[in-house]
Order: sequence, then structure tokens, then C-alpha cells
Amino acid sequence: MRFQEDRYYIDKTLQGDLKSYGLLIRKHENYALTLAIRILRDRQEAEEVVQDAFIKVHQSLSSFEGKSKFSTWLYKIVYNEALSKLRKTKAIHTSLDEIHESEDAEPDSSNGLHLLELDERKNIIKKALGMIKPTEAAALTLFYLEEQSIKEMEEIMELKTSHVKILLHRGRKSLMEALKKIAAQELTHLL
Repeated sequence: MRFQEDRYYIDKTLQGDLKSYGLLIRKHENYALTLAIRILRDRQEAEEVVQDAFIKVHQSLSSFEGKSKFSTWLYKIVYNEALSKLRKTKAIHTSLDEIHESEDAEPDSSNGLHLLELDERKNIIKKALGMIKPTEAAALTLFYLEEQSIKEMEEIMELKTSHVKILLHRGRKSLMEALKKIAAQELTHLL
């Protein structure tokens, strides 16, 4: 159903309906931004990458054949744009190991303690994802948050199945280590 909805917006966009393209962008922009943030670890740079990716998508929309889901095609473009930006940034900056806070958390006090706990967990996971290799963070984001299949990830990341699985395995291990470090830091602050 989602695929048919995307196809509808794509067809309308190709007929010149920019409003449909706007709806298509809004439908996928959060996932695209999440993926770019996982790779770049900087919200402003990620927003630029996503904007550039959506421009590229619009310019080449007529070449989208529909052999894969639109989201797979889009994430591949976002992924490549983010990696390209990362390489440029890496050439300029000597260290990408710094952890950047990519988003300011604003807890919603009206929904109670449960939502605050969920928000805290989400922030801890974001922080941990920021501590691991960008390619591992991207793989975990695509698989768990954006629910892309291994096959779709192969296409997006331009890797073989075995390499995608290795990235996911390493990513899970790295994420666990990062979460342990965060927990240890939290414990030392409490003592």
C-alpha cells in the first residue's frame, strides 16, 4: 500500500504537480534525516545532505524504474550523499571521533513519567549510535529503525549480503560496548 502511494505521488510529480512531490518528501524526510545524522553526526550537515538528496531525487525521478521500493532508492541516494559529505569533512577535519549532540531533547511533561523514560532511552541510544562507526550506525538505523530488509540494504549501501550482515553484527557489538560505557559513566556520576 505504501508502495502504491509513493507511485501515485511520483506519477503526479512527473506530470508537474509539485505539491505531490512535497507530500512525497514529507513522507520520507524524517527517515532520510535520521540516516544522514547517523552517518554525519551533525544535524545541520545532515539537513544539507538530505536537501541535496531530495534535489537529486527530483531531477532524476523520471529514471526511477520501480524495480525497488522508492524508499530504498531514496535511502541509497541519501546514504551516498552522506558518505560523500563525510569524506569531504574527513579531509578537512582530522578527527571525527568527537560526539556531537545532534538534537536537543525536549521532554513532554504532559504525558507522564513513561514518556520521559522512553525519551531518555531514545537519547541514550542516539548517544551510543554516535559513538560507533558511521557505517555501523547507518546499518543499524536502516535495519532497525527504517525496517529495511538485508536485500534493500545491499542495494542502498552497495554491499554484498555477507558484508551487510557483518556490518549489522559489528554494529550490534559496538552499540552494546557504547551502551556499557554510557552506563559506566552514569554510575560514576551517581557515586
